[in-house]
Amino acid sequence: MLDRIAESLFWIGRYLERAENHARLLDVYYHLRDDGDKQDEAVWKRVAEAIGDPALYEEKFGTYRERDVLFFLALDTAQTNSLLCCVAQARDNLKNIREQLPAELWNLLNGFYLWLKGVKTDDIVEQSPHRFFHKVKEGLAAFQGTAVSIAPRDESWHMMEAGRYLERSENVIRLLRSVRKAVPEEGAASYGRMMAMLSSVGGAEAFRRMDSAGVNLEEIARFLILQEVFPRSVQFALASFEQHLKSLRGPSAKADSALERMIRLAGKARSELGYLERGDITFGSLDNVLNHLQLSNRQLGETMAKTFFSPGREVTA
Repeated sequence: MLDRIAESLFWIGRYLERAENHARLLDVYYHLRDDGDKQDEAVWKRVAEAIGDPALYEEKFGTYRERDVLFFLALDTAQTNSLLCCVAQARDNLKNIREQLPAELWNLLNGFYLWLKGVKTDDIVEQSPHRFFHKVKEGLAAFQGTAVSIAPRDESWHMMEAGRYLERSENVIRLLRSVRKAVPEEGAASYGRMMAMLSSVGGAEAFRRMDSAGVNLEEIARFLILQEVFPRSVQFALASFEQHLKSLRGPSAKADSALERMIRLAGKARSELGYLERGDITFGSLDNVLNHLQLSNRQLGETMAKTFFSPGREVTA
């Protein structure tokens, strides 16, 4: 696979996963406000810190107001992590390699981008933010569901999925770091805020079924890091990332040599995580665990770039 093709496929997976993560998180913060959390500036500052660049926001807008934060995180073309920018980047990558994936996927992503590009901040606020974010999630799910249904399980598929699962692992880690920063001491987090964090990754019902030790930051962190059968846990994401790399194995000895090093690194990250026990993740140790996981994910992203992509290109967006 050519470097430019591999890089585009990888980033299609990453950008679309990032967009879905942001839409989920923003929708959940609206639910928090509906449930009585009316400290608007504090709420929007937390979400801006979780998925945006607070320094850039404060430079542009100053105080944290609903409409400004919504524009910044959803529609601002100058903010590289906004929903619109993530979808636009995925679309541009797919446009450059349209022959690698079914035409139906281009049609879906292009139509979704054109709709999102036409949305205004007033449309989101006045017509219902929940409806907007639901439509965003539906559009992204339509792309992923169609890809699952019709895309051949070839190199292109596995490279795109590798990007998606590495991004998913990083998203969960960033979310936990953000929440841990907002909780100064053990037991300080409210039940509503903890359930909101689970809801942002679609894990509230799964957590109730699989973990019954209590709704607190320790238990939720254990669930989101270690749970092997929940698709949005770090453990599941890294295992899937490794499996998609293994599926890239081909007949070329030279290519396989570089790929095997990448697979071993992914296996090491997954194995280290597998050795963690529930008791290793406590309120006091959570920062160290998350820092280590973040470093491992960053190393995986950098090594992917060295192994598959053109020299001199950016590793992360």
